[in-house]
Amino acid sequence: MAGFTTIVAVLPVFLAGGLAIQLEAELGAGTAILGAAVAVYWGVSALLSALGGYLAQRLAPRSGMLLSVAIGLVALLGLAYGTPHWAWLFVWLAIGGAANALAHPVSNGFIVDQVAVQRRAFAFGLKQAAIPAATLTAGLSVPILALTVGWQWAYVGAAAGAVLLVVALALMVPHKSRSAAPETRTHRVGARLPRQLRTFLLATAMVSGMGSAAGNTLGAFTVSTAVDSGFAPGGAGLLLGLGSLAGCLVRPLVGLAADKGLGGSMTTVALMLATGAAGMLAMATGEPTAFAAGCVLAFGFGWGWNGLMHYVIAHRSHPYAAQATGISQSGTYIGSTVGPFAFGFIFTSLGSTNGWILAAVIASLGAVGALFASRLEKQL
Repeated sequence: MAGFTTIVAVLPVFLAGGLAIQLEAELGAGTAILGAAVAVYWGVSALLSALGGYLAQRLAPRSGMLLSVAIGLVALLGLAYGTPHWAWLFVWLAIGGAANALAHPVSNGFIVDQVAVQRRAFAFGLKQAAIPAATLTAGLSVPILALTVGWQWAYVGAAAGAVLLVVALALMVPHKSRSAAPETRTHRVGARLPRQLRTFLLATAMVSGMGSAAGNTLGAFTVSTAVDSGFAPGGAGLLLGLGSLAGCLVRPLVGLAADKGLGGSMTTVALMLATGAAGMLAMATGEPTAFAAGCVLAFGFGWGWNGLMHYVIAHRSHPYAAQATGISQSGTYIGSTVGPFAFGFIFTSLGSTNGWILAAVIASLGAVGALFASRLEKQL
């Protein structure tokens, strides 16, 4: 349920990236405009992230997830039926950003509350696999829906799934938390986090900011740059789906390894970011085979680290997991705001080769930051 809640929250923005060619043709939303619209989504997520963590710490997981999905449903329906001009993309993606700001803290709180610690890293990886699953959905929607019946139907299908999820959440998720009474959760919100924990969370926020700036560039610009490298629009959508599938597999597998004592730290996050940077450099060549291989590496590792990071943060900050997620995720959203916005202009003015090289540089800086965060992690 936590994973599906996350999918609904991120589908508005990743479908926009997957449908870039169609949105430009019908709405006139070029690369720079699309990058700015994606930046609005992540910008709203950043502004509301701390508030989302605060609400998630107070709300029961069931109520928080229902609220997040309901807001995401509004965004999906608006994109499907209320977008006569590209300017409306900014409105509906802003609403989607509000859903996203709440989705991660409340979902992480649900996992900590409901999943045994011996299986928690796998659960976080499975939940974060929702991100590439959403990108996979976006990629598959191009040949299945956008090129056949129209791009709006991709959002209609996503909205239908959100309605089913509302019903499932209402029927299957328990009303009350297992781990603490409401008054205890409220007290935790008001409590001051330990100084060393705050320092560690700020470090992870910086790492996630750089990693997500590079990672969200994949979701936003893989399709358009793949077309520039010689792929047909349908093939570019399928390539996006292939990269997303790699991300879906890597995240829970890394979590499973962490549960068994292999990795499970910020050092592993650093290695994954470095591997993703290598994949982006392969994409920069523009050669179709290298581009495809690099896409798989970049999605699988360069954008597959965040499930493990969520686990590390929740593990190190318990019982403040939801609140800590809101703090750390603010970095993710800032990077996700600046990244697509800046890279929209970079890809337009400097070309895809330079764009992917710069994305690799940012991912590499994130890897260096993760090594620094690993030193702070050992002090907790």
